[in-house]
Amino acid sequence: MRLSLASQHLLVLLSVLSLTNPSSTTTTDPSVNTTTTTAQPWTAPAVFYPFGLAAGDTEHVETGGESYYSVGLSTPFKFFGRTYNQIYVNYNGLLTFNVPSTSGPYSPTRGAEDFIAALWNDFDDYYNGVFSYQQYTNGSVLTRATQDINQYFSQVNINAAWVFVVTWRYALQPDPAILFQVVLISGSGQSYFLMNYGDCAVLYGQLEAGYDTINSTSYFVIPDSTNGNYQNLKNTSNVNVPGRWAFNAWAAPAIFYLFGSAAGDTEYSLTSDEGYVPVSFSIPYTFFGNTYNSLYVHFNGLLTFNQPQPASGPNYNPTRGAEDFIAALWSDLDDYYSCFFSYQQYTNGSVLTRATHDINQYFPQMNFTASWVFVVTWKYGPQQNPAILLQVVLVSGGDLSFFLMNYGDCATISEQMEAGYDTINSIYHFVIPDSTNGNYQNLKNTTNVNVPGRWAFIAGNESVSTTTTAQPWTAPAIFYPFGSAARDAERLISGDEAYESVALSTPYTFFGRTYNSLYVHYNGLITFNQPQPASGPYYYVTRGAEDFIAPLWSDLDDMGWMGKYWYQQYTSGSVLTRATQDINWYFPQMNFTASWVFVVTWDFVATSDVNSFIHHSAQAITFQGVLISGGNLSFFLIHYGDCAIIYDQVEAGYDTINSIHHFVIPGSNVGYSIPNLKNTSNVNVPGRWAFMGGSENVVGLQMRLQSFSDLTKKEDIETVLQQIKQELVNRGLSSSVEMKLRKIKKTQP
Repeated sequence: MRLSLASQHLLVLLSVLSLTNPSSTTTTDPSVNTTTTTAQPWTAPAVFYPFGLAAGDTEHVETGGESYYSVGLSTPFKFFGRTYNQIYVNYNGLLTFNVPSTSGPYSPTRGAEDFIAALWNDFDDYYNGVFSYQQYTNGSVLTRATQDINQYFSQVNINAAWVFVVTWRYALQPDPAILFQVVLISGSGQSYFLMNYGDCAVLYGQLEAGYDTINSTSYFVIPDSTNGNYQNLKNTSNVNVPGRWAFNAWAAPAIFYLFGSAAGDTEYSLTSDEGYVPVSFSIPYTFFGNTYNSLYVHFNGLLTFNQPQPASGPNYNPTRGAEDFIAALWSDLDDYYSCFFSYQQYTNGSVLTRATHDINQYFPQMNFTASWVFVVTWKYGPQQNPAILLQVVLVSGGDLSFFLMNYGDCATISEQMEAGYDTINSIYHFVIPDSTNGNYQNLKNTTNVNVPGRWAFIAGNESVSTTTTAQPWTAPAIFYPFGSAARDAERLISGDEAYESVALSTPYTFFGRTYNSLYVHYNGLITFNQPQPASGPYYYVTRGAEDFIAPLWSDLDDMGWMGKYWYQQYTSGSVLTRATQDINWYFPQMNFTASWVFVVTWDFVATSDVNSFIHHSAQAITFQGVLISGGNLSFFLIHYGDCAIIYDQVEAGYDTINSIHHFVIPGSNVGYSIPNLKNTSNVNVPGRWAFMGGSENVVGLQMRLQSFSDLTKKEDIETVLQQIKQELVNRGLSSSVEMKLRKIKKTQP
């Protein structure tokens, strides 16, 4: 039998009394008046929420061996950015979320656990005890929790919708020698927890009270729990209520860099309307060709470089003004919310490591190492649970500069707003789409790098010097000859949605309509019946009045990159031979001979230096369209080389008048997927797409297929034909193709 320490002390005392009075007897003197005192039942301190069997709790007696119980939560609980549907109640005074824990303290563990250590100790080796728990979704406990949280966090205005109370009691004769409790509270999109302490007897071994998170991004240790003064916990507090500690379980999304007092930031609260704070840089930062030694952080979600911005809200981008700026979320926010922002510069440590990793993930061709990082974060509304949370991270290293924009929750905004960036004379500019179309509360789900809530941009000296011995860049082998070596007509791209009309030496038939000319647009578009004034795509299906091919349609001429396009028509020679071979390979039933080819190639490089353009020594976007005709048949090819991320609307494919025939290359209408175009194909040749664009003849198709359907039934045949049609359309055949079954033969029983 294992005895508690309290029981062992009692036995020793009784033995001593017996030896001291070996022959004593008990007598009663009726002349002596006796007073009977009725013992009052023990009650827990007032800070404790109801617990035990009397409260209807589920109760477990300690069984030893570091035992724990898994509890499914009736309402998910968000703990510092991660949401849980269950919790592990450990007998040893610990709550864990993602895994049960048998390891010992101390916090921060910087491990793989989210936990709350009510009072973490190896109790089961010294004391008998029980723990009990209960969840509440209505009643007086929720009322009490609402009052408590609104008292301790006066700005939040929470209505508790769910409460979980777990209480530990050890050495229960006649009342607990050790008593403590944790109360989890959630409601109004917020999460909190309380830790309540009563008496605490002598403990042995390491102990700790507080909380920790995965990788210890948020953690806290109650001081008296580790300094030997743990018996005083019932007198300690962070909310001026002895024995109670209260915590907000909110955390910024994981994409955010560490910020605020926990990061050692310089912090400001709003002191004036349209206020700003100038910040000097420890290392100069280059923003689209201009190098700065300072910037201005505005309370209204704006960073400016060359001068502060007095306007309360945005001049819609592009302003074509005199400012370089980054608009994290520019609006007259200080008229509606209390505002706090904090910032810090880094020249070494883990933040630089993280920035290096992030930039190389989003811009893998750069081989970048961060040497300086500036993090600025805005919080609007309650400090504990910001109604609006946004962050900008400036990153530089070598001759390269980048910036990240991170978004969390965004409450209602009643003014004009905008997120993006602009430069002097708007040579470079970008507006995040959802920031101006009324869908700003969705910013936390948007991205250009496939990381929800994050946008990443290159901002510095994109050109990279090359030596005179560097070899000129060559296009991928799938490209037809182009440029000065091919004696093409050459055009320098100068912007403003320009185009050029090209008369065709041989008429070209495009899905039933024959044209004698076409328009080559700077913005990666070929139109037939009329030029297209729009800078970027109307997303397919347009059902408009145009026949067009979009090799890569976007507002490319406004990117500020050096760009050219070349074109040439061929009616004889090796290009026709090559086109004939290609088409017969992809459409073998046609027995085709090319008699005319038109090749147009676009090339953009992120530089203003001719040498860098020639050698492609910076980010590039290169693509090509090839129109081919012969007899009564027409085809076209689209080729892709290296393509950088495009931060504007973009699309590749084709469309026709009334969209009778149309196709969008998968992934081409998502800017961060553009670099993968060189790996895509519908003819099993990476970077090449081939389409039939002219007169559509009746062709035969013989195939073998396995089917569990009864193909003697008409409805089953139609289903299979539709599946075959969809596969052919995916590979470039017109969507208007009709499928008819001429013969079917069953080859196996």
